Amino acid sequence: MINHIGVYTLNFDTEKAFYQAVLAPLGYVQGAEFPGAVMFSDGKDGDSVWIEAAKEGTTPSPIHLAFAAQDEEAVKAFYEAGLKAGGSDNGAPGPRPNYGPNYYAAFVHDPDGNNIEAVINK
Repeated sequence: MINHIGVYTLNFDTEKAFYQAVLAPLGYVQGAEFPGAVMFSDGKDGDSVWIEAAKEGTTPSPIHLAFAAQDEEAVKAFYEAGLKAGGSDNGAPGPRPNYGPNYYAAFVHDPDGNNIEAVINK
């Protein structure tokens, strides 16, 4: 089980605002914040995601993060918040039968190009 994950960015303020918007519909709230780092927690199991400024001279590799959603409405709210917060479409909310018979998800690219997903797998 994963306790936390870090997403490194060259655009800290932009990424912080993006993740704050897309994670809110999934029940995440902002927790600790330090210069160049902010944490969002699910408030339940202690699971968290950290957004961190990349070290000068580095280029972070794009990643794929999938967050569990409670229902289809949360997936839709995640997707809409992602687009509104500066993300780009990478797959509108809907069933994904090629991933499984009960897989329902939406995908957005965050401002740095990471593939961010909200999913329920009934």
